[in-house]
Amino acid sequence: MSERGWTIGKLAKRAGLTVRALHHYDRIGLLTPSQYTEGGHRLYSLDDLVKLQQIVSLKELGFRLKEIKAILDDPGYDPAEMLELQLSRLDEQIRTLVGLRDKLRALRGHFRAGKKAAGEQFLTVMRMMNMARSPHFTAGQIHDLSERYLAAGHDEDKQAEIRRMLDEFRSCRDTGKTPDDPGVLALARRWKEVMDALDLASPGLVRSAERYYKENPEDGLIYGLDRELYLFIKKSLSRVVTDSSSGLS
Repeated sequence: MSERGWTIGKLAKRAGLTVRALHHYDRIGLLTPSQYTEGGHRLYSLDDLVKLQQIVSLKELGFRLKEIKAILDDPGYDPAEMLELQLSRLDEQIRTLVGLRDKLRALRGHFRAGKKAAGEQFLTVMRMMNMARSPHFTAGQIHDLSERYLAAGHDEDKQAEIRRMLDEFRSCRDTGKTPDDPGVLALARRWKEVMDALDLASPGLVRSAERYYKENPEDGLIYGLDRELYLFIKKSLSRVVTDSSSGLS
């Protein structure tokens, strides 16, 4: 830091962000530098750095940039409350990781006792550990997902049903059927019922999962769910939801 402040390049490097991200924050009025050099280059002050830390923290809590701007622009905003939210999130993450650790220990006990743990159960725990490290899920989502996925992992019939439906979706796509084909729509309704039963269809969770699987496609491939197949299913589900809302289903 110079006597006057940080340049955008140095601030980006220190904060682990890109210069492009800081340019975007400036453009939307989220984080505008307090000063400029005589040559017109941005200079960020200590107050700007504090605000940037709050922006990053709120993003980690799952807020969108538009929501973060509204929060920070609110005259009643209290940074201490944001820190409380961060602490609560960390506490939830710790509880989730402790729960996953206990499940791994249980699996280890199975192996040491000469028993075989279900492969799906083992893969599910590993996948949940990856998700717990991801910035795309809130701690609450990770906790709920771990409980639901692990419960489903123990239910061989449910696992078989999910795989069977994915195979049917893939067959429909590969044989040239469209997402709004009557047979595909019927399959999508069955899929929605299963996801609703597992409580995995909330909009916030779906958005988080989409971001996660976009960066970690190999996790979806465990089930044979590549991005093209996911988009095929998503289009069909969108039609099912639309028909349901209009009373056509």
